[in-house]
Amino acid sequence: MKRLAIIALAIAALAACEKPSDEDCRKALTNMQHLLGTENLNDNKSIEGDVRACRAGSKKQAVACAIKAQTLDELKACDFYKVPAKAGGSAAGSAK
Repeated sequence: MKRLAIIALAIAALAACEKPSDEDCRKALTNMQHLLGTENLNDNKSIEGDVRACRAGSKKQAVACAIKAQTLDELKACDFYKVPAKAGGSAAGSAK
C-alpha cells in the first residue's frame, strides 16, 4: 500500500512538471490577443479564467511557443489555442 502511494505521488509530480506557470499562460494569452488584434477588447481580469484553462489543458512547450510567436501562422503551429480560420497570417492585420 505504501508503494502504491509513493508511485501515485511520483506520477502526480511528473504530470505537474508538464504544466505551465500562471505567468507563462498570461504571457501566451496576451501575445495571442495581440496577434489577433483583440488586446483592447478585454481587461486583465477577464483572462484569469483563460489562465486557469491554460494551466489545466496546455503543455509548457505549447505555451512557450505561443509566447514566442510573432505571426498568427506561428501561433497556429503551436497547438496552443484554436485560432479562427479567417484570421490573417501576420500581426500586421491585413483586412479581409
